[in-house]
Amino acid sequence: METKSFKVEVIAHATPQGLSLGFLNSVSIRQSWEIEELLVDENDDGNITSLGSYPDPSFPDKPSVLRFKVQDFAPTTVHQLIHNRFNDPLLSRLITDQIVVESRRRDLPQGPLSMTVFVKFSKKDYVVLPCNSAPPTTTVEEPCAICLEDMSELGQPLCQPPGCVHVFHEDCFVEWLSRHDSCPLCRLSTNPLTNKPSRVLEELTEA
Repeated sequence: METKSFKVEVIAHATPQGLSLGFLNSVSIRQSWEIEELLVDENDDGNITSLGSYPDPSFPDKPSVLRFKVQDFAPTTVHQLIHNRFNDPLLSRLITDQIVVESRRRDLPQGPLSMTVFVKFSKKDYVVLPCNSAPPTTTVEEPCAICLEDMSELGQPLCQPPGCVHVFHEDCFVEWLSRHDSCPLCRLSTNPLTNKPSRVLEELTEA
């Protein structure tokens, strides 16, 4: 599977604007960039668990808020203003559509509006956990080093981290991995993509 993906979310919200602010409509576009790390367990039908998110350090100097005034919310007018600022046809159309739809809400009164648009750019990093579940007929005499319970019972899914010789209960190891980024016995990194702790797991370990 792909280990990275990109997503853009746009939400527009309009409220009546006080006449003291003038007769033109106000538009405020708030941008944010974040990275979300997700764990993919191939032994659990590809079950995906979020490890958390943090601001994307690739965009430290980008302006987070854009503001401008418009006389009306005609699609052509709004799109031109948005495109002049983003220079991205698809993104400009997505933002324009949300603004125009929100401006036509029937519960809004006549008069100028204050339009706030939230644009979130999310990069999703997937950490694939290719655990090797032992066959049902395989038993392990040693206890699980995480829960200290016996692993010899048939039917319990077992997990061996990639590149490691140790075996654990699969549920125990997935829970362990949400707080640590290494084998609990030999401390071998369990991140198969970078062979080093992920940023989210580093923060969880330091906390």
